[in-house]
Amino acid sequence: MGHHEEHHGHSEAQQNEIGGPVTLAIMLVAVAVTIIYFLIEWSDR
Repeated sequence: MGHHEEHHGHSEAQQNEIGGPVTLAIMLVAVAVTIIYFLIEWSDR
C-alpha cells in the first residue's frame, strides 16, 4: 500500500514538471502576439 502511495507522489511530481514548459509556452505565445501586433502597427503607419 505504501508503494502505491509512493507512485501517486511520483505522478504528482511529473504533473508539476509538465506545468513549467506549459507556462513558458504561454508566455512565449503572448510575447509573439505582442511583437506581431507592434509590427502590424508599424506597418500601418
